[in-house]
Amino acid sequence: MGPRIFNLTVTTDRPGINTSVTKCSSCRYLLITGERTLTNSWASFAEDRQPSETRVADHVERLEEDPRWHLAKRIAGSKGFVKSKFLTSFVLYICEKYLLDQADDITEQQIGEQVFRRPRGYNPGENNIVRNYARLLRQRLDEYFAVEGIDERVRVLVPRGGYVPLFVEDDAVVGKSKPNPTPVEAGTLAGRASLEVPHQDEPQPVFVVRSSWALKTLCAALFVALFFVSLHGIHRRPQRSISDRFWGVFFTPTRDTLLVPADSGLVIYQNLTRRWVSLAEYASGEYQEHTKSPFGIDPAIVNELGGRRYTSVVDLHLASSISQLPVVVKDRFKVRYAREVTLDDLKQSNVILLGSVGANPWVELFQKELNFRFEPQRNEDKTIIRNTHPLAGEKASYETDQTDPARTTFGLIAVTSNLGGTGHVLLIEGINMAGTEAAADYLFSDASKAFLSRVFDSKGNMLPFEVLLETSNIGANAPRPQIISQRIIRK
Repeated sequence: MGPRIFNLTVTTDRPGINTSVTKCSSCRYLLITGERTLTNSWASFAEDRQPSETRVADHVERLEEDPRWHLAKRIAGSKGFVKSKFLTSFVLYICEKYLLDQADDITEQQIGEQVFRRPRGYNPGENNIVRNYARLLRQRLDEYFAVEGIDERVRVLVPRGGYVPLFVEDDAVVGKSKPNPTPVEAGTLAGRASLEVPHQDEPQPVFVVRSSWALKTLCAALFVALFFVSLHGIHRRPQRSISDRFWGVFFTPTRDTLLVPADSGLVIYQNLTRRWVSLAEYASGEYQEHTKSPFGIDPAIVNELGGRRYTSVVDLHLASSISQLPVVVKDRFKVRYAREVTLDDLKQSNVILLGSVGANPWVELFQKELNFRFEPQRNEDKTIIRNTHPLAGEKASYETDQTDPARTTFGLIAVTSNLGGTGHVLLIEGINMAGTEAAADYLFSDASKAFLSRVFDSKGNMLPFEVLLETSNIGANAPRPQIISQRIIRK
């Protein structure tokens, strides 16, 4: 059944304003046309109760007189937005509420109910569609102002941590300030910090330092002593272990390191729907709009289970082990749920991805660079590892043999560059949990030292590599992993 259209005509006591209002049930917006407005311009978000004619007209006039609203409409009509009704509604909703001094309505709860049609009183903690689309919204805004809107004087920002938009021109927010503004992350406005300069008339503190020959002599003596102590320390400094050297590549004081566990909720969803979810659908969250289960399960229940934040005990244990490494830079290490990852994260950060492409769709972005690629076989309910360029003695593919009493299974460790080419990505994958556990156990064992010592070039830079491991799957545990193939990419 298509959208229903309801029409009404609003006549106000203000001269020159005769407004036609069209309400569309599919998009929940009021389409306003009139003498003082642009034809076919979105003007007021539909409320649960019927708004008064005067109030609608007041909002229409106020918005149409504000150039920031026209900017919001240009954004909504751009290529990055116009094909997604949710993104279009999202950006128009938050901009309208902000410009009408209704910033208190710009909450995850209200956005979920008004924009994404979630039932009144739904739990945002169990349904993160707003957060998923907020990340996509920020990305599309950046793309708009980099291409179509490159000549716009005013930019729209939606700082992380909230949904209230900011209209910014020359590092300053345009328009009057709103109560309780959302804090802007450092560097969001202009990529640089601003310093407050004291007023010229304000008295400035004056510090006077008096020195003496005795003080100078003492300082010189301390300097010499420190020099010899540091020199002695250099000669006594123990050599860095191969484990610290390997993990140290992924942890630096100048770059964030994101650890992304597998999304077991997604695995449940795919098992209940027998449907493969692509990375594009996963990143946007749109896959849950078309849920159908061949088992006759209510789609709402499938979405409820698939939307929960589950991960495996194997990934939890691995995250804990990594967090305790001595080379970890604590304030730069972050565990990020897969549904909260953005492309910018994968361009700017070092990343550790746990699980194969079926449980962690972000692996798809890096798998094309690898020789060993995980390929879910949905018709047969299994996953194989494709060996794209088999060497002598190697198989073209590897999979778990269900008839094998030992239930042999496979895991993979791979290192490649992040999307920006500025950092590293570590993939720890398995056909199943036992395969992932085997890969993790190998990395943390002494057996890996001989191989890891060979993945650095003469300048100390880590080379891209892949290690395919074989193990037994006994009760989802992985005893004695063994290397069956390896690749080190020499540049």
